[in-house]
Amino acid sequence: MRLLVGLHHLELGGSQLNALDLATAMRAHGHDVAVFGMHGGTPGPVADLARSAGFPVTLVRHRATRGRRVLPARRGVARALTEAAREHRADLVHVYEFPMALDAFYGPHLRLGLPFVTTIYGMAVPRWLPRRPELVLGTRELTEQARGYGMSAHLVEPPVDTDSDDAAVVDGRAFRAAYGIGDDELMLCVVSRLEPEMKAEGIERAMAALPLLGDDRLRLVVVGDGPSYAALRARAGEVNAALGRPAVVLTGSLEDPRPAYAATDIALGMGGSALRAMAFGTPLVVLGVEGFSRPCTPEELGYFLHAGFFGTGTGELSPAPLAAQIRALSTDPARRERLGEWSRRTVVERFSLKAATDSLSEVYARALAAPADRRATLAEAGRVAAHKASADLMPPALRQRLRRAGG
Repeated sequence: MRLLVGLHHLELGGSQLNALDLATAMRAHGHDVAVFGMHGGTPGPVADLARSAGFPVTLVRHRATRGRRVLPARRGVARALTEAAREHRADLVHVYEFPMALDAFYGPHLRLGLPFVTTIYGMAVPRWLPRRPELVLGTRELTEQARGYGMSAHLVEPPVDTDSDDAAVVDGRAFRAAYGIGDDELMLCVVSRLEPEMKAEGIERAMAALPLLGDDRLRLVVVGDGPSYAALRARAGEVNAALGRPAVVLTGSLEDPRPAYAATDIALGMGGSALRAMAFGTPLVVLGVEGFSRPCTPEELGYFLHAGFFGTGTGELSPAPLAAQIRALSTDPARRERLGEWSRRTVVERFSLKAATDSLSEVYARALAAPADRRATLAEAGRVAAHKASADLMPPALRQRLRRAGG
């Protein structure tokens, strides 16, 4: 099979790294794989990672244009994706996150008749997504929701390469030394794309928790870059000034964050990054939005398997609950060790790259076997355009309320 993998942007992030891991695994299964990626002016580090992995890479520059949100697809991107699929002689297109789903539907699917698969590892499924292609989601909750919308949805949880994400093969001591973190200190760590919509709030609460803990051993390391970097750096400066020590460290983006994971004593995070931290045998507190935080323990695992490694709180943004969760781990070395061992075992047994690759292969086979139906595709194109237009014209506050209600 000739496969084209489409990435919605090329900055470091869980979705992009998952995509490259799965693309590499598919190539090892004998498939011919190429990568298509978008950028806003300067290709991000994921383009270099894809090239260094030996993939042919096609890049297209695209800047969002205000005032044209009701277009069902970005014409330049859809056209470029179609041309890349034609040049690669693709049998199947696999795109990541919902903006690319529209580009694939109105591009190579509508124009060339190519089957495609969409993976969404975000925490929402828009009703206006095309229903005809196979849809891959990362949580049971979203999979059930998408099926209720009439979509052909499949659960493939975010994979972890447990061979390379392993404290037994990555040494974190050099990372700790580089950032002045002593052996007698406890390193809290967040590895994340720094974005305002889902990530920044939880990281700010982690910073605000440090003064409440009153423990000079604790250091918070934030690994990543993004639109919220400057604001978080300013907040870190305020916390450090109040505590009179460099309690918070921002490293910026790291092409290989594995040494940071290996150096961590207590992980804070969400999504794929949370699972990678667990793979390193690290106890985890999952962060979310609107004040959400919850330790990942055997008792809480059922929640995370259903809803994903994320959550929405009550809107109360006090850092006190998160501080208490951190204190329960920072003051109990035996508990940290037990949870770390359990975390590694859980990821190896449930979230391995092999298991995800096997599941995705079944989704690909289903997509390739689906009969072409031009009339149904055109009807679906009209439905998607109309539904997305109404969603985009809806007041933002109402759209948020409906999303929380599952609408």
